[in-house]
Amino acid sequence: MKRSNAVRVIFWLATIFAIAFLVRAESGDRRASVPQARSAAPAPIRIVDQNGQPAVSGVPSATSTIVDVMVGPGGTFTFTPNPVNISVGDTVRWTWSSSGHSVTSGLPCAADSQYCSPNDMSCFPGSLSNSGTVYQHTFTRSGTYSYFCLAHCSIGMTGVVNVSGGCTPSGWSAGPSLPTVLIRAVGVYFPADGNFYTVGGRTSDLAGSDFQHVLRYSPTSNTWTQMGVTLPDNFMNNMACGVLAVSGTPSIYCVGGSFATGTTATPRVFSYNPVTDTSTTLTGDDWPGAMGTILPGGFTVFNNKLYILGGFNINVGSTNQIWQFDPTAAVGAKWLQRTNTPVGIMYAPTCTINGIIYVGGASDFQGGLVVDTTNSFSFNPVANTIGSITAIPRATGETRGLTFNGKMLVMGGGRVAPNPSNEVDAYDPGTNMWTVNTPVPAFVTARRNFPTDTDGTTRIWLAGGYDSTGVPTALMEIFCNAGGASPTPTATATATATATATPTATPGGRTTPTPRPRPTPAPRP
Repeated sequence: MKRSNAVRVIFWLATIFAIAFLVRAESGDRRASVPQARSAAPAPIRIVDQNGQPAVSGVPSATSTIVDVMVGPGGTFTFTPNPVNISVGDTVRWTWSSSGHSVTSGLPCAADSQYCSPNDMSCFPGSLSNSGTVYQHTFTRSGTYSYFCLAHCSIGMTGVVNVSGGCTPSGWSAGPSLPTVLIRAVGVYFPADGNFYTVGGRTSDLAGSDFQHVLRYSPTSNTWTQMGVTLPDNFMNNMACGVLAVSGTPSIYCVGGSFATGTTATPRVFSYNPVTDTSTTLTGDDWPGAMGTILPGGFTVFNNKLYILGGFNINVGSTNQIWQFDPTAAVGAKWLQRTNTPVGIMYAPTCTINGIIYVGGASDFQGGLVVDTTNSFSFNPVANTIGSITAIPRATGETRGLTFNGKMLVMGGGRVAPNPSNEVDAYDPGTNMWTVNTPVPAFVTARRNFPTDTDGTTRIWLAGGYDSTGVPTALMEIFCNAGGASPTPTATATATATATATPTATPGGRTTPTPRPRPTPAPRP
């Protein structure tokens, strides 16, 4: 009996092992015979950021870095980190930590429709998003890109993305000459299309030489094009211009001006839209500071407003009024007079850095002659107050001041020997100090009264103007900062960048106006 039971156990164990072997063998044969294409697809990989939120595209970038920015962290009205420094081709990814915010490109409270959450559509009037939203944008051109929250821009919820790189070689190089010699035109960089424009000017000092046209330089094709528009009048010399946005549409606004051999000035304001290639003259909002004979002095843009500091009362003297132009204000109410400059200034290099307007050098009118000075100061447009800064180390005027990687660059200029110059003086508000030909070296052809501008981080364009012999030129030069700005720390595909402090202007220093008049030809406004 015991033997019989043992036999049964052995029989059933053998049967089970045999069946298991056959099933496994059959399964292996079946897998081998099924084509690979019909295999079940693996579950998709879910890519998330450091906060567990899904990335917008769902795939990592093969060529760019992604820098993460938190929107309203901890219930604050901030973007963190800010500013962000990246390279061309990099992506910024915003993640909402709290609700009721937006990412909208443009100067504070003035959408320019370059990019916006949640999907780059309908940037004006725009929409707000809630906690957990993720929005990203890849920056394909160098430049300084401001943005803000629609709901909280008025209380300072703003940010900046500095994009560098995308050009070679480093340093100055010759660009294509202008289609014509050109003097006393205004140079304007237009961020929406990445092109450099010249507006107005004239081709000589002879009557009838006023240039009522716009020239466009394309960095992509490295060519100049004369646009089809004809500007509204022949008061095209010595205007003040800047990019301002209204209802989500950016345009180039220009104020004032004179004509060749003329001794009168216009108060006219017009806008030029590079996208539609059309100009529009404003009615009811002429510049009150023109008064028939006054040209704009230094000019710059802050918070979507154009500021004019000082001016030239033609063949009489410099002026000291400061005027603010707001394109979004009601008709008849766009101009506001502010405090006065500490001294009269004209043709003054002027720019805006971190909410403060700086002047470094300026022309003056003494003894019937235009002279260069070292007049230097700051203006706080919010507090409406004047501050002192260290004076520029050389006398100059009849040129522009450019904001470049947090510094003010004064580009050559001046007319009293040894001017005009090709020197580039850089002012650092954080240290209240000037450097000469560093970080941007001197350009090649000394000149004054020439169109120039910058994308803010990588490129500087200049062309035309009077050369060192006083002859109008068409030569162009381009500066490339191939190294770019320092990247935001710890920028990785999934890391949160560490916030860095923004240098602010230090009060104090000294203002040392030192005009150096010398014999010079009679002024030609």
